[in-house]
Amino acid sequence: MNKTTKTFTYIIGIVMTVAMVGSLILPMISSQVGVGDSYLETPQPTPFPEPTMPPPPDTDAIDFDSRYLHRSGLFTIGAPTGWSPASDSSSADELRAGLNNSEVQSVVELRINKNHAGLSDVESLSDFLDTVWLGHTWSGYSGWDETSRKILGDEVVRIDFNLWRGRSHLIARQESWIEGGDIYSARVVTAENASRELKYLLRGLANSVERIGDYAGAPYDWDAYFDNSDKHMVRFPSNWEVTDSADGLPATIEGDSLVLVVSKADVALASEDAAMDWTESWRSGVTARSARAVEVAGASGYQVSYRLKTLDGALASGSMLMLRGTDDQVHIANIRMPHLDEDLLAVDPAVYPWLAVLDSFRLLPNLEIEIN
Repeated sequence: MNKTTKTFTYIIGIVMTVAMVGSLILPMISSQVGVGDSYLETPQPTPFPEPTMPPPPDTDAIDFDSRYLHRSGLFTIGAPTGWSPASDSSSADELRAGLNNSEVQSVVELRINKNHAGLSDVESLSDFLDTVWLGHTWSGYSGWDETSRKILGDEVVRIDFNLWRGRSHLIARQESWIEGGDIYSARVVTAENASRELKYLLRGLANSVERIGDYAGAPYDWDAYFDNSDKHMVRFPSNWEVTDSADGLPATIEGDSLVLVVSKADVALASEDAAMDWTESWRSGVTARSARAVEVAGASGYQVSYRLKTLDGALASGSMLMLRGTDDQVHIANIRMPHLDEDLLAVDPAVYPWLAVLDSFRLLPNLEIEIN
């Protein structure tokens, strides 16, 4: 083999070797490049699912026949079918009742505010419903926005809202008016796809509000106990507690060392003396001190002051208000204070302001309550 042929053979061998090595190494490099490229790609975020809106409530299945009694005993509202009590509150200046239907994401609410500013026209009422007031009332939501405001017939301020609670978008409408010197605001919240149903609920709520006239001018910040069977009601400071109660049976309410019992008895009382005799028969150790005939909100009866001496010698003073009901039964509110020896019909009520609890006792035979 000459020198030229030998050189050419070496070159061919080298080229074939390089080709063979390249066929093995290049795929490995290519696969690694691919892996590197995947790390360099920007990851795409997983989209969050949009909140699912419930179907609008069926207005044909909703009425306001069930009455809801606010804790203050000062008013009732019609509870729309399917809505349950969620919250109510009372303060010296505001009463609020709220009912909720979680299945359709809806709330109905009524507020009654003291009209301390003496508002008398719808323009001043609209000014009262400012961003500060509204912001306070929407504090339970993550965001809100007023979308429109109108004055209707020189009597009502109507305001529409967009609301947000978490990622849920809701809508609301409020109508406010002045009645009996107080400021009323009816409000409904629904899912954004239920605007027609919102209007139906708001109209039903606003038309269903009823104040209990027997308590006109009574303090806002007292609670009430109502017996739906015996149809009597008593109001008391909100720090007192109902410790024992059942419809048609005696109820016990306690607070500030006082004990109040409301009950009913089948007894005929035709005179002050008869009322004093019955009081002394109530339990041993009772001595009636004085009595007087009374008439309370159309119900006649007697009030008796008594002295109670317990077996261990401790003294207490008490007073009973006994009213004849339309059921021909005597309804009784009996309050007593331990460690007191006074004729409670002869004292200055300003010295014993808790006597106002007894004065709040009323017979309400026509009040029908389904939700209390």
